[in-house]
Amino acid sequence: MKNLLLILLGFSFLEIYFLIKLANHIGSLPVIALLLAGSFAGWQLTKSELHSLLKQAFSPSLFSEFPARKLIAGILLIMPGIMSDIIAIILLLWPKKHEDIEQGIIEGKFHRMD
Repeated sequence: MKNLLLILLGFSFLEIYFLIKLANHIGSLPVIALLLAGSFAGWQLTKSELHSLLKQAFSPSLFSEFPARKLIAGILLIMPGIMSDIIAIILLLWPKKHEDIEQGIIEGKFHRMD
């Protein structure tokens, strides 16, 4: 528990440090606009994923995929900071496994040879 607290404090101080450095380079108004835009996008993504999660909870046939990655990315976008936004974008852009292969279904053209 103590290590988790130290990690969170260190991450927070790094976020503040990078925000100050970025504000010195591009100005405070663009940084504030960037933070507001990221928070708005994160709020929309989180709201959409929570709605999707609730829909899946009441439909057992759609419970094949838990939207955890998008939900975590949305929460990270809501948090103020540049590093959390970069981590969220990486989570959103990271390719995921193709679900059909996991279920044993491979699409394509096949020829039966006897």
